Amino acid sequence: MCRNGGNNGVTIGAVDLTSPPGAAKDSTPPEDSSKARKKELKRLLEGSRPLDWSERYRALNDAMDEAYDLIDINNREARFALVLMGALNAAVLVVSTRTDLLQGVFGEFPIAVGGLLGLYAVTAVYFFLQAIEALRPGRFKPRLGNWSKDADDYPMGVRYFEDVIQRDAVGYWRAWNEVQTGQLNAEIAIQVHSLCLKNNATRDALRRLFAGLRVMTVLVAGLLTLFVYATLNN
Repeated sequence: MCRNGGNNGVTIGAVDLTSPPGAAKDSTPPEDSSKARKKELKRLLEGSRPLDWSERYRALNDAMDEAYDLIDINNREARFALVLMGALNAAVLVVSTRTDLLQGVFGEFPIAVGGLLGLYAVTAVYFFLQAIEALRPGRFKPRLGNWSKDADDYPMGVRYFEDVIQRDAVGYWRAWNEVQTGQLNAEIAIQVHSLCLKNNATRDALRRLFAGLRVMTVLVAGLLTLFVYATLNN
């Protein structure tokens, strides 16, 4: 509403009656709002698009590093199991060198002691072989029977050592000059798959090995109980 000051026609003030009191006007320019919507749309599309060859290469190498880290962990666990097995064997060996204890316990429990010692020896040998199985370098090359050799991404064999040694030095260099990014990524994927097969077999052997350690611990505890009982009675 405007009010004229007399005859001079000067405007004193104006009030906007269409907006509620205290309402703030939107100060965001239209172009900024459009940019924000474009950024949000681009972010959504980035999360759903396939990886390009370089991103796939980095992701596959990260997966291979994780597989090698798991191999190191498996090897440390197998060595730790061997240390525990050595301690149990040492305890049995020390007790078995005490002829006075052996005579006393065999006199009291000949069948029980003989059975426990025989079972312990068989168990120790079996699970020592499981430790060797967990630590040995296995061959787990994936089968490529369903992969057509005419495919554009069929691996050329430039990374895996068994494929590398099938060429001479010149042929190997030429293969690197001819390899495509898709073939290289496919070969890395095969290596990761091979390492995962190895880790799976190693974990199975470790589970059997630690189960055997529990059995051996129970057997040693039984032998020591018989030795202590025979010693107290004598």
